[in-house]
Parts: sequence; C-alpha cells; structure tokens
Amino acid sequence: MYNRAFRAKKIAGGHFDKLRIIKMPIAVHNQIIRKLEEGEWKYAPHDPVALEILRNRISDTGKKFGLISYSNLVKGVDFHYPNLNQGQAYRITIFDWTGLDRRIIGDRLGCISMESYKEAGFMSSALVIGRNESIPSKIFFEWIEGLEILPDTEEDTVLRFWTEQVQYAHQWYKYGRRAPTFNGVP
Repeated sequence: MYNRAFRAKKIAGGHFDKLRIIKMPIAVHNQIIRKLEEGEWKYAPHDPVALEILRNRISDTGKKFGLISYSNLVKGVDFHYPNLNQGQAYRITIFDWTGLDRRIIGDRLGCISMESYKEAGFMSSALVIGRNESIPSKIFFEWIEGLEILPDTEEDTVLRFWTEQVQYAHQWYKYGRRAPTFNGVP
C-alpha cells in the first residue's frame, strides 16, 4: 500500500490540476450508470439518516479540498438496522473494524458514489481513504476495476483515475461545477 500511495503522489505531482483526464465515450458512461443501478444496496436504503450524515461529511471534505479517513467518516455515527443489534443503534468501533463494518461502509459508499456519478460523473467515495495508506482501500480499487471503467488495470491507470476522481469531487463540492464531460457531453 505504501507503494500505491507514493505512486499516487508521483502521478499527481502533488497538483491535481495537472492531471490528464481519462476520456470515455458517452456509451461507456451510460453503461457504468446501468451497472451501478443494478448493484444491490443491502444497507444504504435502510438508514437514510446515517446515509445523509456520510454524504454531508464527504461533501464538507470536498469543499475543503480534503480527504477523509474511513474512521473519521463513521466516527460517532449510529446506524440502525432492524436485523442488527436487535434494532438498537449500531456504532462502528473505529479501531477494531469487522467484516460487517466494512460491508456496511462499502455498501453506503457505493450507493453515494452511484448518486454522484449519475448526477455529475464522478465517484465521491474517492475522497475516503485509509488513515495509514492515504489512499482508498483495496476494495475501492477492486470495485472500480469490476465496473470496467478503465481501459486497463495497470497501477498507474488505476491511480490516475483515483486522483482524477478526487479532483472532480473537489471541484464539484467546492464550486458546483459539472464534473467531467464525455466527448463534450456532460
């Protein structure tokens, strides 16, 4: 992971404004939206209050041109599911993540990214990173690869895509600009 974080900084050169945008045809963009809509969100739809808290934390982070750790994203958030913890509030222990915790957050981040991609063409969850690695989790990169967004899965391509998504998110949340265009079509 250290290698990926180092390479991401090298690719970005420390300046997101110098990145080259990965161009994609509108048909590919629409195919990605279809794949995202076909995804089954097991947790996100069942707790709109917690989902909105996470959306707002990501948005606030983007407005400040920042990144937020998974732990800071969920810190103090109560999740409510009828089939979990006997319906009582469930809070993630941020220093002892379980597989369930990762599934809950992954599901919610996928849903939030689907919304931002449909609205503005970027994956908002790119702003959420591992505290130690300073990049998103391996699961994020595997999810992106599974969506077949990229022309290849070389590390430089994957990291370039991530840094571009960060740039798009920062611009969108700070200035409300339409994120990327696809062959001139927003």
